[in-house]
Amino acid sequence: MARKKKSGFSIRKLIYNDKYLIIFSIVCALVIWVGTSMNLSPETTKTVSVSVVADFSKSAASQLGLKCYGEESINVDVNVRCKKYLAKDITADDIIASLQTNYVTESGLAQVPIRIQAEDNADFEILSFFPTTYSAFFDVEAQKVMEVNANLGNEKIVEDGYILGQTIMSESSVTVSGPATYVSRVNSIECDVDLQGEKLTDTKNISVSPVALDKYNNKVDYITLLDSNGSEISLLDLTIPILKQTELPVAVEFTNKPASIKENILDVSYSVSKVNVGVLDDVDIESCIIGQIDYSDLTVGENQFTFDVHNLDSLVILDDVTEITVTVKVANTYSSSTVSVTDENVKVSNLPDGYKFEVISLSDYRVTTVGTNKALKEVSTKNVSLTVNAKQNSSKISEGEFTLDVIPSIEGVSNCWVYGDYTATIRIYK
Repeated sequence: MARKKKSGFSIRKLIYNDKYLIIFSIVCALVIWVGTSMNLSPETTKTVSVSVVADFSKSAASQLGLKCYGEESINVDVNVRCKKYLAKDITADDIIASLQTNYVTESGLAQVPIRIQAEDNADFEILSFFPTTYSAFFDVEAQKVMEVNANLGNEKIVEDGYILGQTIMSESSVTVSGPATYVSRVNSIECDVDLQGEKLTDTKNISVSPVALDKYNNKVDYITLLDSNGSEISLLDLTIPILKQTELPVAVEFTNKPASIKENILDVSYSVSKVNVGVLDDVDIESCIIGQIDYSDLTVGENQFTFDVHNLDSLVILDDVTEITVTVKVANTYSSSTVSVTDENVKVSNLPDGYKFEVISLSDYRVTTVGTNKALKEVSTKNVSLTVNAKQNSSKISEGEFTLDVIPSIEGVSNCWVYGDYTATIRIYK
């Protein structure tokens, strides 16, 4: 049986086939429509926001030691023209934005031109952009340390019967940093306190904003305030102590008193015996302690000490008193004598393991002792101890030669103490 021959492809048959002819016509029409639309599509404009980074690290300004004091970056609105069908696809990534940093060659306020370009082969045209310049101040960097002031205003902020204590800042001083021209204009660092008419009876803690002001009380631009760690400051903690008024007797504290000594051997009198003070409401205080007197400062007879009472802990003296004199008389049953000492009397405290010491010299090889006649007869060289603190000048022990204060004491004999100031020069080594 003969095999039927297949018919071959024929353009003529395809043309005279209505089905294929319709499909072909639609495809051609679509191609022509797309091509025409792309070439004859209406144009439109679009605004694109582009960020410009202020980088002068490789500029002439940087080589001259000039630092830029302005915004780290700014946004530029770029107007572009393009085919309408392309508008939605145009973004900031298609635009190159930079500063013409070579324009800055000296200190002062500068308007640095901004350069805007389209990426290569971009299907749009840049029409305009704004701003066209970047404004900043250029200068060498300078710093200075200044105290911070709390400005409480002129109105009374405490209730009757209370007074205002010394305000306390979390940072009593700050570092003023910025362009040298502007740093030199800073006259004070002020923190305005607004209590909105509140009258205080208790200590108050608030946050305040420090501001750098010139001599005319105008804010100084381009200034950064730094704390003691070098971190930028925007807020500080302010404590406003409120003190209650009361009257207290004046007193002093006696330190390094030998355990065997009774305080009734001392006759203590004050040039001012009572004072009006302001104290914190929650502080339990029975007397106004104006200072300390060490027993090593007391000798036979009358001893006088004058204390400055401007700055006392936990209280403020309200009276017109700046100094108080304390007179201490040692009982007439006490007398004084001298005792010889040697380098062997020296002891060193806080000396770590592995370290040794050698006494080079003492400021005096005779010390004055004060006590009853009976006690002084019992005191000899072996009873005197001269102690020096190895960490007196620093918390860290180091090798070398040091002159340190001596803390004298008498061991094994009661009713006596060492009078006067003494030093020992020692060598510390491993």
